Order: sequence, then structure tokens, then C-alpha cells
Amino acid sequence: MMPIFDVVVEHGEGPVWDSKSQQLYWVDLLQGVYYRGDWRTGQIRSFSIDQPIGVLALRKKGGLVMGVRDGLGFYDEESDTFRLIEPSPEKDNPKVRFNDGAVDPQGRFFAGTMEWDGAEDIGKLFRLNTDHSWDLLEENIYITNGMGWNLQLDKYFMVDTLRHVMYVYDYDLETGNIFSRRVHIQFGQNEFPDGMTIDSEGGFWVALWGSSKIIHFDRNGKAIQEIPVPVSHPTSCCFGGPDLKTLFITSSKLPLTAAEREASPMAGRTFVLETETTGQLEPRFNG
Repeated sequence: MMPIFDVVVEHGEGPVWDSKSQQLYWVDLLQGVYYRGDWRTGQIRSFSIDQPIGVLALRKKGGLVMGVRDGLGFYDEESDTFRLIEPSPEKDNPKVRFNDGAVDPQGRFFAGTMEWDGAEDIGKLFRLNTDHSWDLLEENIYITNGMGWNLQLDKYFMVDTLRHVMYVYDYDLETGNIFSRRVHIQFGQNEFPDGMTIDSEGGFWVALWGSSKIIHFDRNGKAIQEIPVPVSHPTSCCFGGPDLKTLFITSSKLPLTAAEREASPMAGRTFVLETETTGQLEPRFNG
């Protein structure tokens, strides 16, 4: 495992692979900045939308869909403009911000909120439909985190970090509705699952916040591999590269003291690991 890109962020999150451009997107969450990097050349560009960005995803028509401090919206790189949808969920609720999300197999954007420090379970899960309407799907979440779908497209998975759990729901492909929540992976009380990705075999790769590792689970939720990361706070991961076997891992230096930051200069970097596992192409928002 090695760091890539010559940039250190405060709180890296939300890596997304663009298979068309063969570039990686990731965010510096609280700074309201996202990066687009060519991992072959190391060249990067940064973009700012002037408010915290929790999650972004690619759009079929170009540009990005985002979950940010004020709600859900779209960013156009060509014109350097960001537009919130109106009305936007939680726009007038200063206690929460969007934190993580994913595009479902039908091109709808699932994104969830959290209280700024996660102290209350007032987070919610929303679905942004392709006509830009939205629905509230779940409430009473501490930290809405890593999410995705199984290979059969009838199950939806979502992490709640401070409940130390990955939930599984039944999922209706036609409507995008979720129901019948139960626990899929129960983590220990000292384990804090963060972002994650699902590979082409249905396995989960989950970043463990504060634990210096990624855990690879099989589709049934059995841990099969622990991957050490050279920083204390990995945040999320995604597969990319030309064969989708390269794992990109984001990290944070936000919780570290000045002394800890000096002792861990790679905190906040993005890392790359070549694996023998193939990831999946992530859907693009179809609206």
C-alpha cells in the first residue's frame, strides 16, 4: 500500500472512480472541496462549492450530484456552478449535514445525514429520484455511512457508525423502497465502521475509523481479511483502475492532535492497494 497524489486533506472521504476518464474523485469534507485526480500521472484538480460536501456521485448527463451541508444538489465543472434542488431536504436544519451516499442500480441517489458530531441519532436517509423529487426512507440514525446493494439487487446495505453495525434491508428495484431492516454485520463496541464498497463477488470492504485497517467481509458478513492501513483513521474506499482491481482508500487527520499529525504525516492522504479482487462499476445518477 502506498500514498498517491501530492495532496494532504483534513478529512478525506467519499472516493468515487470514473471509469470513463480513469480518474478518482474524493472530498475534503468540512472544507467544501473535492478533488479529481489522474492516478497514472498524479495530476489533480480541486473544486470548491463553499460548504461542506459529504458525498458526491457521477451523473449520466455529466457533472455531479452531491449531498452537502444544505441539502442535495448538482455541480457543473464546466461552468463552476453549484445548484441546490428546491425544496432540499434538511436545508433549514443547521443541526445536521449530509455525510455519505451511493447511486442505486436504477440511477437514484441515496444519501444520508448526521448531526455534526454524531452525538444524537437525528440522522436520516433520503432517496433523490431521477425527476429530482425525494423521499425520506429512514430516521433515527447516528452517522449514516457506507452503503450499497447486493449482486441480486434485492438487498440494500447501510452502516450506522456509532451503532457499530451494518444493516441490511430488503430492496425493491422498481420503486427504490427499502424495508425489513435487520443487522447484517455486528461490529465490536470499540470498532467504528465508516465508508465501504462492495466488490463483484458481493463482498464488503469496510474502513474502520480509528483502527488503522480495512476489513474485507464475504457476502454473508464473515470477516476474511484485515488490511492494515498506515494511518489511524481510514474513512472509505472504492475499486478502480482499468481492471477495477485497485482499491483506493481515503483517510483523515481531523481527530489528531498537532503532535499526532506531526508523527503521522501521511494522515489525510489517499492510498492505493492492488488486490486480486475485482470491484464493480458504480451506477451514475440518471437525472
